[in-house]
Amino acid sequence: MLPNSRFVKRNGLLLKKLVAIAKGKEFTDLIVINEDNKQPNGLLLIHLPEGPTYHFKLSTIRLHSEIKGAHDIGAHHPEVVLNRFSTRIGRRVGRAFAALFPHDPNFVGRRVATFHNQRDFIFFRHHRYIFRNNEKVGLQELGPRFTLKLRSIQKGTFDTETGEYEWVHKRHEMETSRRKFFL
Repeated sequence: MLPNSRFVKRNGLLLKKLVAIAKGKEFTDLIVINEDNKQPNGLLLIHLPEGPTYHFKLSTIRLHSEIKGAHDIGAHHPEVVLNRFSTRIGRRVGRAFAALFPHDPNFVGRRVATFHNQRDFIFFRHHRYIFRNNEKVGLQELGPRFTLKLRSIQKGTFDTETGEYEWVHKRHEMETSRRKFFL
């Protein structure tokens, strides 16, 4: 799904060491998915070499194999659509997601990766659009799909002891108004 990406099992490796290895190999970003009982529940997006680190809660995950009628993804780079990232923090998070994808989408492949922010929940969908005729366009879901909720933004790369947090979602303090949103 992410062009120019590589999957590596963590195998109990400390996150600080994993960041150091990724910096040595000149990676631009590191994504770590946390899981409990084989269920993914968190996502760390670490921008290398100097940060920041975004921590998200991960929920409602549907993999490519679980989506009815999902087709192969293909090798084309997707277009990236960022909807409703309008606040200062929202624009920053949106730029972090946009940086994961090449800035030269292949329109021939007709792939779209959409990050849609609604009430501080970020919904990710991956589609291919199909031209039915000159007037109608259909969408074909490719998968995966999931929902993210921003928990914190940390300056620099991930550091639990000395890391300085720029923004932290404080659940009971921040959710007093149903009309105020942060992204």
